[in-house]
Amino acid sequence: MANQIHNDPNSEIDLGQVSAKVKGYFTRVNDSFFDWIIFVKRNIIVIAIIVIIGSALGFYMDSGPKLYSQKVIVHPNFESVDYLYEAVDEIEVKIKQHDTVFLKSIGIAHPKQIAKIEIEPVVDIYNFMNKTEGEQKEDRDRKLAIFELIAENGSMKDVLTDPITSKNYENHLITITSKDKAKQSQIVEPVMAYLNSNPYFKQKQAEYINNVNLKLVSNDSSIKQVDRVIDYLTDAGRKPSGSSVYYNETTDVAAMMHFKNMLVMEQGKLRLSKTDYTDIIKERGVMLNEKSKNAVAGRMKFIIPVLFFIIFVIFAMLRSYYRSQTEKRKIVITE
Repeated sequence: MANQIHNDPNSEIDLGQVSAKVKGYFTRVNDSFFDWIIFVKRNIIVIAIIVIIGSALGFYMDSGPKLYSQKVIVHPNFESVDYLYEAVDEIEVKIKQHDTVFLKSIGIAHPKQIAKIEIEPVVDIYNFMNKTEGEQKEDRDRKLAIFELIAENGSMKDVLTDPITSKNYENHLITITSKDKAKQSQIVEPVMAYLNSNPYFKQKQAEYINNVNLKLVSNDSSIKQVDRVIDYLTDAGRKPSGSSVYYNETTDVAAMMHFKNMLVMEQGKLRLSKTDYTDIIKERGVMLNEKSKNAVAGRMKFIIPVLFFIIFVIFAMLRSYYRSQTEKRKIVITE
């Protein structure tokens, strides 16, 4: 059976209508563009004044006081991370309150030069996960739970920067924003001295150092004893007598050498720990007088004129709308 083709007149596309609509669209675009030309021509003097005033104001704002950042990478010892964050927050509150008496009391000679102070973790998730020295099973379980939470929620950035998680990182960054360039002795050193002045953590520091020294002495004694045992086992003239005793010289020497190497490695770690234990909050790096940057820094000379022009255009459109509506009402009243 032959297929029958039905022509539906309602489904036919009127090319003439489409052409007329396209032409009408371009006409409106052309009219709008020409209206803008007329608008600019009619208000050229006002626009020129706006650009000049806006540019001048923008240049003034760009040339205003610069802010500088003093950045300090620190490592909190003796479980002092919570204290560190609270102490920095306390200083920030005093800065906002303009408490120059407190700021001078901690050694800052020109407290009005400080704009703010803040602290954030140096996110190092790999070091955080791999650090197992002295950790208990519950510590490792807690880390595993954190990553399980990341996998479930898919919000890695939120979890990694969460205060509860971030305080477990090894290093933290203190940023002190000043209104002028500063020397390390003027701002950084007084702040660090204040952070390291807590009596409770000074006592903990003394105990930690004492324990490390005792462990170093004990390990040194153990190493000497191991050396004597190794010398005894490797002495060719000393052999056990009697057929009832089984003696494996190679195995015993290897075990003692392994034990000695573990002690030597522990000694190295303890000595490195002592270099950190010299301070409660150990300073690990300082970067001075870094210019604080933001999205509009140095661009106000362009932003302000554009902003003024947009405001002027909005005002002109509202005025035109008001006039047109007023004229319509006058016509209605006359009729």
